[in-house]
Amino acid sequence: DLGQGLSTAILLFCIGTLSILGPIESALYGNNTYLFTNATLDFVASMVLASAYGIGIALAGVVLFCWQGAIYLLAGWLAPFLTAELMTEISIIGGVFIMSSGFAILELKKFKTLNMLPALIVPAVWTLLLKCFS
Repeated sequence: DLGQGLSTAILLFCIGTLSILGPIESALYGNNTYLFTNATLDFVASMVLASAYGIGIALAGVVLFCWQGAIYLLAGWLAPFLTAELMTEISIIGGVFIMSSGFAILELKKFKTLNMLPALIVPAVWTLLLKCFS
């Protein structure tokens, strides 16, 4: 099913740690290592997903471009809020998303990973509250 494959590809490509940290590192420090590593991993994963779900997986590239482009453009504005602790928490949540997607791909356990996306907001809100009250 293309819909399932596309949602899996978007989650796999957009919610991983490298997909979030890569544009931030590139925008703030000019370090493209995470982006290149992420591109290589996404290329291999997209080939596997395309063999299972078809050419429609290429549409995930458009979503990935918009996602990472938005992060890149907002990184300079968000830089004062991007603490090491916040980035660690976001990385942990991204890892959980990738793990749950992996379980679904392997058909070990069905997770509704798309329903977990609002969890990405929790570390940002928590960090903001800590800054306000400290």
